[in-house]
Amino acid sequence: MRKLSEITRRIVPISELAQPNARRQVRSVFNSLTCLVLVKHAENEGQIQVSDDGDAVGAVWINRSPVMIDWRDFGKFIVVQMTHQMAREKNLKVLKLFDTEKMLPEERAQFRAAAEAASRTRQRLMYGDRKGELHPNATA
Repeated sequence: MRKLSEITRRIVPISELAQPNARRQVRSVFNSLTCLVLVKHAENEGQIQVSDDGDAVGAVWINRSPVMIDWRDFGKFIVVQMTHQMAREKNLKVLKLFDTEKMLPEERAQFRAAAEAASRTRQRLMYGDRKGELHPNATA
């Protein structure tokens, strides 16, 4: 896929005087984000109560503002992007084993769809547009 700058290069000349925004540096965040499949237990305006194993006793409240929640409907499962640090603080893990045998067939399908969406997002966060090796600082 061609970039917009390649398409418009002949139409709009890029000024050599144009400088990037000097207020702050742009930093890469690909190695600080993760994507999790969580079970939603409760929610209110600013927070959502989730767990990584489906147990309401160990569920934690997380603020909605620092996370990105996938808008697609996965039933009781949600796909959440957050920083590795926040996931560690809330004791949420990427690879939790759900007992899918105890789930209803529609719950099993919803879980599989959510897990695939989270996996694709993690791959995109780790690799970006390239299909090469994992960056040395990135973690799975």
